[in-house]
Amino acid sequence: MRYLAADVGGTFTDLVLVDVDPATGAGRVHLDKVSSEATGSAAGIADGIKRIAAQAGLQPGDIDLFVHGFTVGTNAFLTRNGAKAAFVATAGFRDILVIGDQRRPDLYSLTDAKPPAVVPRSRTVEAAERIDAFGNVVRALTPAEAERVAAAIAQLQPQSVAVCLVFAHLNPAHERMIESAIRAKLPDVPIYLSSRVNPEIEEYPRANTTAVAAYVGPVIDRYLRMVEQRLTEIGVGAPLRLMRSDGGAATPRAARDNPAHMLLSGPAGGVIAGAALARDLGVANMVTFDMGGTSADFSVILDGAPTMVPGRELDGQPLRLPTLDIETISAGGGSIAWVDVGGALKVGPQSAGAVPGPACYGRGGTNATNTDACVALGILDPGAFLGGDMPLDAQQARDAVERNVAKALSLSLEEAASGIIAVANANMIQAIRTLSVERGHDIRGFSLLAFGGAGPIYAAYMARELAMAEVIAPRHPGVFAASGLLMTDLRHTAQAAWQAPLAGVTGTDVASRLQSLRADLEEELERDGVGADQRYFRYMADMRCVGQFHRLGIPLTAPPPNGAAGEWWDAAKLAADFHAAHDKAYGHADAAVPVEFVNLRAEGFGRVPKPPAPADTAETSGAPQPIARRRVYMDRMSGWMETPIYRRDDLRRGHVIPGPAIAEQRDSTILVLPDQTATVDRGGVIRIRSKA
Repeated sequence: MRYLAADVGGTFTDLVLVDVDPATGAGRVHLDKVSSEATGSAAGIADGIKRIAAQAGLQPGDIDLFVHGFTVGTNAFLTRNGAKAAFVATAGFRDILVIGDQRRPDLYSLTDAKPPAVVPRSRTVEAAERIDAFGNVVRALTPAEAERVAAAIAQLQPQSVAVCLVFAHLNPAHERMIESAIRAKLPDVPIYLSSRVNPEIEEYPRANTTAVAAYVGPVIDRYLRMVEQRLTEIGVGAPLRLMRSDGGAATPRAARDNPAHMLLSGPAGGVIAGAALARDLGVANMVTFDMGGTSADFSVILDGAPTMVPGRELDGQPLRLPTLDIETISAGGGSIAWVDVGGALKVGPQSAGAVPGPACYGRGGTNATNTDACVALGILDPGAFLGGDMPLDAQQARDAVERNVAKALSLSLEEAASGIIAVANANMIQAIRTLSVERGHDIRGFSLLAFGGAGPIYAAYMARELAMAEVIAPRHPGVFAASGLLMTDLRHTAQAAWQAPLAGVTGTDVASRLQSLRADLEEELERDGVGADQRYFRYMADMRCVGQFHRLGIPLTAPPPNGAAGEWWDAAKLAADFHAAHDKAYGHADAAVPVEFVNLRAEGFGRVPKPPAPADTAETSGAPQPIARRRVYMDRMSGWMETPIYRRDDLRRGHVIPGPAIAEQRDSTILVLPDQTATVDRGGVIRIRSKA
């Protein structure tokens, strides 16, 4: 079986191909990186597949499974290049997306501006209807009114439509009437109902999540059509699977049904691969750090499992769907260094991207970037970048740093380039603190898993600054996130709003509701072609203290298939589980306070074949032999140092490398600072710790 993963970033597309020998079960791993070409284009994927297949001695048609992660939806949202969507709201709620809520990044700022709504007021149509807080119809939606709304929407000529009516999560009948009326007039326009996208309480988060789905849906659909077309053109007939924001995979059909699940598709693969590596190495707590050409993504792994959040803010707006807890900042190899009017050195958020790219790419870029700084300091070998396939221009890198930073700040070239790296590190260190220290975790006991093309260069500085336990560099850092795409299963989620006191419900009540959610998931998995023997399910309840606003997700035992209470139901244990989770999250709990349900959730999974783990190498001892030495400017304290350079392919388990040192490979470069020591662990993983 041949497994292929492709992770499209802003600068490079990473590919991993695993060719499993049917006789031995061993897998040969092939890796490649190609330019991502223009934003939103699938050309880089097709070119990369043909190239990596040729390296493996295969044809594209020999591939049996293709898993893909992408950032098209995220980019469309952040750059406001989404679809021309229309929005239907209950009469009197036309401004819900514009008004939003009272949350502000800076509570006391008098000049903060709200981010613009993804669907403006001018493309919002009101429907004369009303459902109350118990799901009862107060004002019925008539067929004539549904027809009027549909006609008004048709006049707007939208590319997509979002429908969010008040309390539709309790009674979706009116939303479905409007959907039918619009479908009759606009049969080819996608329609997204809040009762399907996010059936939860709180009108604004539900409305905005639905509007975001409509805003990015046509963009994602257009991209998937391009991918499918290019795959057909080059002869790939393998099933296509797409990474979701929650770390699961989706079929193209499921991705189109609810495109909001795909907004954080890109960085999810690295977190899944990180959790697998943490379990393999026996590391309980870890921060994953994925730094590519455009951005840096961070997430926390606790007790060997990735952390999830029920929703998040994206560019100041709520996206209320389960996602991996990932913090993303504009810090990549292509992030541009500049000096503001006050004489302060800044790095990002602007990026040179893939075209023209950093100045050292020689494609017309003139701005100084993180990559240019690394070249100027000798950290990156211009002749070895991407295994020599993409040589860099060291002189252009030095000229860009000198012209844009050094002269403006009256610094030497070395001080300017080192300052660029220091500022980039400071920005990323704050992102790590946001995910860890500000959430009550002692970061000093954590490992820092560094991957992406640039991650293992910067991680050594960051771990030293934060006094973290170690830096871990996987065997293939540059394509590590792509490898995570091959470690996940198909995933669907279902939820139902249910506000009820725990003391007033029975196990039969809960079981029947969970079985209803499971039936919906069974239908989705059936549509995906997943056999009954390849399905499994998980359940959870959103619970809170009576009178409390915030809620916590509490795992539930699977109910019996007949819907009876049976031995699975233990209300006292469920209450104890909630109070324990409350104490962990907030530092206090009161077992005497009554608890209530808010939502019930279910997750359905379809098992996807996975490639075998690569075979480990025999353990050795001592220090390997460097292939060269070159002068590298480590930092302002150490200055220029004669540094041994190692070839990553020469390193074996048990090798010990004292710093300063650099290990080079096609997809990344690993930096070991003078006060650190690197040890090669099983699987070729490099673990870097302080000599102290």
